[in-house]
Amino acid sequence: MTANRPPERQRAIQKKDTDMHIKLHMGDETPAETPVNTSAADLVRYKFNPSGLADVQRIKFIAAALISECEAIRDQKGPGAREAAIAITDMQKASMMAVAAATAHL
Repeated sequence: MTANRPPERQRAIQKKDTDMHIKLHMGDETPAETPVNTSAADLVRYKFNPSGLADVQRIKFIAAALISECEAIRDQKGPGAREAAIAITDMQKASMMAVAAATAHL
């Protein structure tokens, strides 16, 4: 099941859909899935993990999922596009800092 989204946002996400996704279990709410676009995975350098730590992969994947949601808003070039673009940049920074925290013991 895909999260409830306006049809135009759903189409924008489907257009970039990959086999990567995150399942969300939100308590009493209906479970949802959100796709993780290749472009979002690339922004957080998902494949770069010299430590080999599962925590690093998980952090990057979660960040990529949020970026994918923001890309759908940004790419519509309507209300919220600027904020979505800023959020994407901030998620890249947050992902880097979270990876630094997860690897601080190395």
